Amino acid sequence: MFKTCTITVALVFSIASSASAQWQKIAPGVDYRQYKTESRLIHVTRIDLRTESLRVIGTREADKGTTVSEYARRNNALVAINGDYFDDKRKPIGLSIGPCGQWDGTEDTEREGVLAIDDDTARIYAPVGVLKELEEIDAAVSGWPMLVRDCRAIPSSELPGSDSFTRSPHPRTAVGLSQDRRRLFLVVAEGRKPGIPGLTLSQLGYFMKNTLGVCSAINLDGGGSSAMWIAGCRVNDVSDGRERSVANHIGVVLDSDYVECDATSAVAPSYAASCPRETTGSEASTSVNRTVAPAQ
Repeated sequence: MFKTCTITVALVFSIASSASAQWQKIAPGVDYRQYKTESRLIHVTRIDLRTESLRVIGTREADKGTTVSEYARRNNALVAINGDYFDDKRKPIGLSIGPCGQWDGTEDTEREGVLAIDDDTARIYAPVGVLKELEEIDAAVSGWPMLVRDCRAIPSSELPGSDSFTRSPHPRTAVGLSQDRRRLFLVVAEGRKPGIPGLTLSQLGYFMKNTLGVCSAINLDGGGSSAMWIAGCRVNDVSDGRERSVANHIGVVLDSDYVECDATSAVAPSYAASCPRETTGSEASTSVNRTVAPAQ
């Protein structure tokens, strides 16, 4: 049976003012925090991009169609989340760059924004056109729509998409950056479970701006695709009951555990992992189709 983590943190807090919650150190430069109320359960990983021992990575095309957990195990990831929307062939809708470079047939589009990583720096680009000088980007994943831009959470009235997608609660995955772009935030909100419906896109943007303090954020694929892996196991319950195979991912690894493009097998990870709680799901993937604006 596949296992998920239960990481002990303070659970009594306000989403808008969360002073009582605690960050738990996973590794130098990597902290995890769980935000929980009666109707919300949100998992957040904070990465200090200045930490020399860490590397933020994308997905090599050979790992296309793997679950978040499978991807994390293959790449010795401390942290991993799902990435972009995808089509029925598991091709990301937007630009995807991993350890082996840019995926064939993927590109930056005028619709999707891009999280781009270069060494210890990161930037979230709004969907304004085609990025230049892609050879300088080490990792990239696309998403839609922007949730926070220029330190402003985008209100529901300005967000694109249908009411069923944008303004209805769903499990969500998103990524954000602090104003100085030194801290990267990976966010997964649970949903579609009794008492935990999920978040609308505006609620997700508001949380990331006002609770996490990000100045730019972008929504990634959500619904049954939303999953977060922390140091040896998945921390969230997936809404399908078992993990979906997805197109691409965002991972955080120790530099000493980084798997080069031409490597065929991973080495034993350098961190200790503990998975104290089993779920009714399994690590088997399910077949799912994704389009640019899915209902999730």
